[in-house]
Amino acid sequence: MPACATQNTIAEQSSISNLFLPVPDTDFREFLEEVEKLGHFAPTIIEAIEKDLDAHARKKKQLREEDRKFLEGQTADFPEFDNMDEEGVAGELRLSTGRPRMPAYSVYIFLMIRGFLGSLTSKPARRFMLESMTLYNLLQSWGMKMPGATTILENVNAVSYATRELIFDKQVENVLGEKLDDFKRLTIDSTSVSANTCWPTDSKILTTLLERIDGVGEKFHIFGLKDFCKGHLPRWLREMEKLNFQICLSLGKANSKGKRKKLYRKLLKRGRQALKALNKEVCRLEQDLRLDTFLPSRRRILERMLDQLHKDLVDVDKVLEYTEGRVFIEKKYKSTEKVLSLSDGSAAYIQKGGRDPVIGYKPQLVRSRNGFVTSLLVPEGNASDSVKLVPAIADSIERTGVVAEWVSTDDGYSSAKGRNELLELGVEHVSISGAKGKKLTDPEDWQSEPYQEERRSRSAVESLMFTIKHGFEFGELGRRGINAAREELLEKVLAYNCCRSILLKKRRQEELCQAA
Repeated sequence: MPACATQNTIAEQSSISNLFLPVPDTDFREFLEEVEKLGHFAPTIIEAIEKDLDAHARKKKQLREEDRKFLEGQTADFPEFDNMDEEGVAGELRLSTGRPRMPAYSVYIFLMIRGFLGSLTSKPARRFMLESMTLYNLLQSWGMKMPGATTILENVNAVSYATRELIFDKQVENVLGEKLDDFKRLTIDSTSVSANTCWPTDSKILTTLLERIDGVGEKFHIFGLKDFCKGHLPRWLREMEKLNFQICLSLGKANSKGKRKKLYRKLLKRGRQALKALNKEVCRLEQDLRLDTFLPSRRRILERMLDQLHKDLVDVDKVLEYTEGRVFIEKKYKSTEKVLSLSDGSAAYIQKGGRDPVIGYKPQLVRSRNGFVTSLLVPEGNASDSVKLVPAIADSIERTGVVAEWVSTDDGYSSAKGRNELLELGVEHVSISGAKGKKLTDPEDWQSEPYQEERRSRSAVESLMFTIKHGFEFGELGRRGINAAREELLEKVLAYNCCRSILLKKRRQEELCQAA
């Protein structure tokens, strides 16, 4: 039968088959089929992605228009010529026919694939996609070819977080419609995920910050400006690299404390000299700099470079101050007072229980009885679990449209205020295990069989953490910054929920076969 889209009638395309390279029956094939079903169930997803791509294209066009007007403005207008051309806003610009871009549907597919594989740009992921007959068959059935890696990445990154949330909402709605879960019982827990950064040491942070400032200072000739004057800076940075290496080697050796103090004294001296020289170069650069003489597109790049320079200079001064206090007067500083990462400034020091600490984030996950994730919150910093109990459960209730009968968690979420707020939301029972939870729970309820069963079943959330971390690389981030971290973790949750739907449907089918 022909399929209709808008006003045009398009003939149904036959499936591509290959005698020698058949489409394999794999988990990836099942995943793509589930993703396709979700796309057919909720066409608004594709519409939302199309709007995001339009908005992205308008921003790029606005920048080109600003460059064009800037160049035209370099030539004086004719006398008595009234130029009524006004500067447009990105949202008001009309897109004309240009080069073909990725269809919204393929952007949706690759967005979900990134959640499944964990990356689109890593060498294993790119090889997997290029050699996948399943993906080849899907693209061929839609009359598409495999786009280039940068094209895929640019279009997928153009999808807004609101659209990702829409996919999450529709996914949960589909689960409820297919009766794979009723979302009456919820369990909440948090976990730690590592940011895309190395473990920080004060000497390495200081040296790398100064090297980065020096590296940026070597690129101003691209804009027709004078690069930073080198002077003694290269020699100082080489000395600091050697001192940093010696500091690392001195750990755990005899008299290491005294040796480290001696090495740090030299390191901080060179650091202050380098900071003084770099501050002088930045002042010299900005003294005669006129940003309004540059093309708007290049001006924005230059502004970002200057902002990065100023931020790094402030961070260097900060590192010098707390390193001196920590090493020489043994003053203790909170992790929030220190520079923990050069690549991800929003990452925090996270330590859960007796586990090894990480530099990263602590997302909150709400799990339903049948194993679906119904809420994901990624707070900035090391937020307390008890503070996030109500927001996470409220987010789950809003997404599912179902007020849970049971909410189960551990004593890290113990809070009389939070428990009462959940009861006010309509939750019938709140089970908090541990000594703190016991104090908040009525003794008769605590001893009852339903509450005991909830405490026993609460450990099911640990299986979610294990599966999503080891199966979907939830424990490690590939992108940097709080916004990118939220987007990446949500993509992995979407991929996990798809796979969970596939598993439950298989179990249902097996039960029907056995009953028959």
